[in-house]
Amino acid sequence: MHDKTGRFVLYATLATLMGSAHAVESSFSGFAQLSVGRVLGGDPTSGQGGSAPYPLNAKPGYSYTCSCFAANYEYAGVYEYHKTDIKSESLAGVQGSFKFSPAVSATLQLVARGVDSSVEADWAYGTYKINDNFTVQAGRKRLPLYYYSDYMYVGYAYPWIRPSQDLYAWQIYSYDGINLMYSENIGDWTISANGWIGQRKTKDNALLGRLYYSTQIDESWKKMAGAYLDVSNDIFAVRGVYMHTVVERYSVSNGVRSLVMTGANGDFVNNVGQAFYGISLNMDYRNWIVRSELNYIDRPSVKNTYTAMSYSGGYKFGAHTALLSWSQFRERAAYWPNGTEKHSTTSLTYRWDFASSQALKVQYDRIKDESKFLFTGDANLLSASWQTVF
Repeated sequence: MHDKTGRFVLYATLATLMGSAHAVESSFSGFAQLSVGRVLGGDPTSGQGGSAPYPLNAKPGYSYTCSCFAANYEYAGVYEYHKTDIKSESLAGVQGSFKFSPAVSATLQLVARGVDSSVEADWAYGTYKINDNFTVQAGRKRLPLYYYSDYMYVGYAYPWIRPSQDLYAWQIYSYDGINLMYSENIGDWTISANGWIGQRKTKDNALLGRLYYSTQIDESWKKMAGAYLDVSNDIFAVRGVYMHTVVERYSVSNGVRSLVMTGANGDFVNNVGQAFYGISLNMDYRNWIVRSELNYIDRPSVKNTYTAMSYSGGYKFGAHTALLSWSQFRERAAYWPNGTEKHSTTSLTYRWDFASSQALKVQYDRIKDESKFLFTGDANLLSASWQTVF
């Protein structure tokens, strides 16, 4: 099922449910952020030689002047060398919840993004509450691979301007399928678990086509099966997640689809198995906050692995918060050792909650790019963001 067909089915399902209901309780909420940033300076990828600026070319119609900073990989929101930009991360979203009965409801979330002037449904699913502990949902949801997956674009919900893009950066970020959720309170602890199955097909994938390849890329993750367990109280939150899926990737040029992933001896491969492991440990103790997350992705059939991690520590004083963060992404590949990606980011963030449900954030990011190919390069980004929920 093509991506547009999938969206049509999801919207039609929700419309049918709403149209058939005699009395619907509805509620709406929203979020927005206006962000501005500028790459102050930098150098090409370590070991590549040359000097900045230099072009990072992608498919026709897209080219970036680097050294640059990828502030959002999912939609290729890139701050370019010595350019001030307000489109890369600015966005607004609205979420509608429609309750048809005590047990049956539907959710639709639309997000408008400045980077490509698009309006997309990040969420479009129906919910059936089995009992106080179990809930089943079906439709389109964000993949809950990361601690902040559910709030990825609700900037007000986390302390930084953006979650670390060394870690929160994959070409497939949602799925069409079904999931079963469980929640229970035991003393001071809350236990949440979720298991899901599904698939996701993307045509002209933004991340791959605009940042890594010079042509259109169609990417599919098939046979998804995953689960997470979250245990938390007022101080600690611990979360573990696992997912397995099958990756299919084609380039498209003049209507011709061709395989692009390679394995042993440079042979083209398809239907590559991929296992995702993740763990996070967070703490809020008095005025101190700690955020940590680690992911490991393994593609054994092509001897390719990815490790991503992010660590932050900060202190709250009244309406103000200051954090120091470090994160890293590293790829290992036996069959293409000279084409692997590696970069790390050191960040300093200041947050001011100056009004109810509104925050102003200022952040300085210093990225070190040690990839084996000419990528974004070393870059220093200064950015600011007004973020709100309503």
